[in-house]
Amino acid sequence: MLSLAERVYYQLYQRQRRRFASLPPTHIAGCKIISVGNITTGGTGKTPMVQWLARHLQQRGARVAVVARGYGGSLSRAGAVVSDGRQVFLNAREAGDEPLLHARALPGVPVVIGRDRVTAARRAVQQFGANVVVLDDGFQYWSLHRDLDIVLLDARRPLHNGRLLPRGHLRELPAELRRAHALVLTRADRAREEQRSASRRHLARWTSAPIFEACHAPTALRDEKTGRDMTLETLHDARVCALSALANNAAFPATLRELGASVMEHVARRDHHAWRAGELQSVARRASAAGATAVVTTQKDAVKIEGAWPGPPPLWSLAIELRLSAGEDELRALIEKRIFEAK
Repeated sequence: MLSLAERVYYQLYQRQRRRFASLPPTHIAGCKIISVGNITTGGTGKTPMVQWLARHLQQRGARVAVVARGYGGSLSRAGAVVSDGRQVFLNAREAGDEPLLHARALPGVPVVIGRDRVTAARRAVQQFGANVVVLDDGFQYWSLHRDLDIVLLDARRPLHNGRLLPRGHLRELPAELRRAHALVLTRADRAREEQRSASRRHLARWTSAPIFEACHAPTALRDEKTGRDMTLETLHDARVCALSALANNAAFPATLRELGASVMEHVARRDHHAWRAGELQSVARRASAAGATAVVTTQKDAVKIEGAWPGPPPLWSLAIELRLSAGEDELRALIEKRIFEAK
């Protein structure tokens, strides 16, 4: 039974969907489209999944580009090229944090932003010769045809409390998962086996799509002032302050503790928060007062802070990669079938 607030949200959602459903989705000639999306608000790990896909497609020989809305970027409405695969042209204020992360993490892969993803995808094809586009956060983008829709869900609570916005985290009703070609349960390493099994059984009520599992693995630590890479062992027994602006902030200090750090303080803000100079000065003071020898932030936050960190203590960023922990070969086979073998 939907609450009044949920019914209002759902009516608005249905109205928008009917508006786009009146026109067939656009096919981009000569290009396959893979969407990475979700049906919940944020925090499922789309950014590392997009990068995993782009690297796999590169290895497979595809001319791949990433297309994103550029949420929070000043050039989202007009559209822009963030990177041509060799050079990064924009900063986080212009491009948004996640597209800039893609541009820096994916050498050889052009990154294009635009609220109009059809125009952005065409630009990727016409300007860079892309024959596969990875669409970041595209499950609710009705205007563009997709050849493969991958939906990410948290392994522990894939549908959260099962309520639509604003009472819960669902963007759509669970039945919409029938549109997905594949589901990936992320942060599977943080879920017990019985939780993962329960999630699979629950999701099978809504879709027959294959379900894969993935974890987010820390891979590197970087000093943001010097650009020096450090081993993850640097965090062992380190006294740190965690700094994050994510959809799921609680996971970040937990990761630092798993790497052996003592988290003395955690400063958290909402997803996509733009850090201001005064805030950062306050964080530095809090960290020092708490006895932290370093402030550790996410790559997503580091690209927004760039050069503005007052220090001391030093600012380090933690790099995270997605790794398939169940069904990687099967997912690669699905990509092969839908992208490379499909006519």
